[in-house]
Amino acid sequence: MGFGLGRLALLAAVAALGALCASCSQDDGADGGGGRQGKGAKGRAKGGKGGVEFADSFQRIRIEAEDGEIVSDDALPEVGGKVMRVVDDPMASGGKCVLIPDKAGTPTPPEGQPPKYARAVYKFEVKVPGKYTFWCRRKWLDSCGDSLAVRFDSVGKPHSEAFRFGDCDSKPVRWAWSTVTTKEGKPREFELSADDHVMEILNTEDGPAFDVLLLTDEPGYVAQGMEE
Repeated sequence: MGFGLGRLALLAAVAALGALCASCSQDDGADGGGGRQGKGAKGRAKGGKGGVEFADSFQRIRIEAEDGEIVSDDALPEVGGKVMRVVDDPMASGGKCVLIPDKAGTPTPPEGQPPKYARAVYKFEVKVPGKYTFWCRRKWLDSCGDSLAVRFDSVGKPHSEAFRFGDCDSKPVRWAWSTVTTKEGKPREFELSADDHVMEILNTEDGPAFDVLLLTDEPGYVAQGMEE
């Protein structure tokens, strides 16, 4: 009799251990085999095969520069064509970018030259209202052509009513990201409502090119790579 009770107790213990192991196995597989769950606290869960997938809860609006409407004066005669134009570039996203050639002309030219204006216009939708930072993947020719300007929902206003951005120093020709900054050097935030908007990239100097435009409401975000 005593032996029977002992055997029953042993069987019960084995069954409990099996249930515990099964529970542990299910917990490990919840994010696809013990991997990290997206961005943790920054993510939100959504249904999917093989467990729970996590999606970034922040908004990112990515625009290819060549997808905009280019409105441009004619460049100075020695350059020809338009001040702002779409060109091929193997190092740009999609193999194309928007270029303002050196000596094509500027809104504030040297004495004796006519002012030259250009803008690229982008229409986009914001689904989640909030404070967005702006990033632009760009490259410069030199320190005399290292800036552009951006503005939102201000079509038809003077070029001066825009936010200038750039490195303001001379660097080797390379693709990198710039943002509009405050006086304190922090990325400026733009309040955007849940609605359709218009963004314009304006010429300020001659020599720069730009490739990808990015808007995000994620605090502290820094754009990298091509943001694909």
